[in-house]
Amino acid sequence: MATRRTGTRRKRTGIQHQRLAAKHAAKAEHHRKRAAHLGPERRRPEVLDAALELFLEHGYDGTSMQAVADQAGVTKPVVYACFAGKDELLRALLAREEQRILAEIQGAFVNADLSDPETTLTEGFTGFLRAVGDSPEVYRLIFLGEGGGNAAVARRIQRGREEQAKRLALLAKGWLEARDGKRRDLEKTARLLGNSIAGLAESGARVLLSGEDGWKPDTLGRELGRIAAAAQAAA
Repeated sequence: MATRRTGTRRKRTGIQHQRLAAKHAAKAEHHRKRAAHLGPERRRPEVLDAALELFLEHGYDGTSMQAVADQAGVTKPVVYACFAGKDELLRALLAREEQRILAEIQGAFVNADLSDPETTLTEGFTGFLRAVGDSPEVYRLIFLGEGGGNAAVARRIQRGREEQAKRLALLAKGWLEARDGKRRDLEKTARLLGNSIAGLAESGARVLLSGEDGWKPDTLGRELGRIAAAAQAAA
């Protein structure tokens, strides 16, 4: 009799354990599905960081979505959940880095002193070149085209440059207005100066990344500031 009761208790305990295990399994599955649902948004930055390293090392054509997944430590379906394809992934990467670069350029000139263009330009160029020196791999992708893709990507980069020039043209317009606000060609000259400053910044980044002539952000920024100020004074 005691043996039967013991067997019954064991059976009940086994059933309870099975039910508890099933409950935990269902709960875990729920969390897994929820994580999978929320995962792509959280994992996008990690996937982009992994893709950046691979594009720079192997180029666009030499990088597969599987390689990106391996580098990011996720499965390939997770990468495809984040980005529909390699083109979309590269576009997203460029968009992220362009926004950061635009913010750095704008921030470098945010406290512009209209009475002292050379100091303002020197500080702006130097701040930007320091950012280039701190993240050379990103700027190699943007300015040198290393790891780059196709014509659509080139157009994307060109739009970013045009946006930079527009913002810098507003700065140049302020200088021109302070000197002679009635000049007829003010808008046109401001756009020319904005494009010139943006071009100098890009050229400076290329020189710094090349490592030629031993330029440092401070010395190169000072020289670019002098050149840009001379152009601004002559305009």
